[in-house]
Amino acid sequence: MNSETTLHWAQEKEAVRSEGPIKLLVSLVAHVPKCVVNMLIFPVGFFYLIFSKRARLECSRYQKQFIEYTNGEQFKRPKLLRQIISFALCILEKIEGWSHKIQFEDITFYDDVEQLIAHLDSGKGAMLIGSHLGNTELLRSLAAFKKTGVERDVSVTVIMETGATQKFNSTIQKICPDVNMNVVSAADIGLETIYLLQERLAAGGMVVIAGDRTSAHSSNRTLVNMFLGKEAAFPYGTFLLAYLLKTPVYFFFALRKKDVSLSSKYNMYVHKSPIEFEACTRGDKENCIKKLCSEFVQLLEKYCLLYPFQWYNFFNFWAMPEPPNGSV
Repeated sequence: MNSETTLHWAQEKEAVRSEGPIKLLVSLVAHVPKCVVNMLIFPVGFFYLIFSKRARLECSRYQKQFIEYTNGEQFKRPKLLRQIISFALCILEKIEGWSHKIQFEDITFYDDVEQLIAHLDSGKGAMLIGSHLGNTELLRSLAAFKKTGVERDVSVTVIMETGATQKFNSTIQKICPDVNMNVVSAADIGLETIYLLQERLAAGGMVVIAGDRTSAHSSNRTLVNMFLGKEAAFPYGTFLLAYLLKTPVYFFFALRKKDVSLSSKYNMYVHKSPIEFEACTRGDKENCIKKLCSEFVQLLEKYCLLYPFQWYNFFNFWAMPEPPNGSV
């Protein structure tokens, strides 16, 4: 089997391998009119598609699976450039968010967001599970600049595979030196980290983690669910963490209103999980974890069907991990 299709996503090199392009983009956002910067995204996306074999391969794989699952009801042939341009706009909007240029008023909120705001206003913390469908940074940058609708400051601790986004994170820290990024490496999760996260939740903070990428450090420990008509592996650790933290869990998806648009207008959907982990006994542990994962996958699929070109997992999402040595 081709190693290009079986390589774990976290083993891939960053799409941007130096800080130069990100710094250039930051400078453009700061000094050039937004409409001009947006127009530059289109030729950049075109050349990225032309010269990146991986982008073409994975966009095509994903879109063909989407077409098969939907019987071509939304589109009948792959539209690779549309997905790549959407991704390029997302990167630009991440920079805009951290440059203080996306406002709370630019976002339309749906579902359980008022419940989440009331929960945070009461001084309590929560765990939020997001994805790489849409803009995963939007919530974090809004919270960093106190643009959340909550009457008090809310700290956000994000758990991620830092190796895959090191250049981006370090550049953002340089342009926002006064903002505490509060990034915890997924590789460092242990008993001490759990205590740290519990303390931050008790202080009314949010813990944010993605639910759609398996860990590079425990890639064989996964939960298998049907996604777009085919089995896919989801990270056991994400949903185990929710059980260990014993805190309310919300799912969130920040999605551009139009896939390819010169406007940074977003819809943010927030859903509270009905699972109460404080009441989940040790005997119910695995069932609660699997149920939480299933809830997430159903929502991920729902919004993927609504916003298919904002899918930014550029790896073989349906590649199943090999069983541990000695397993059948």
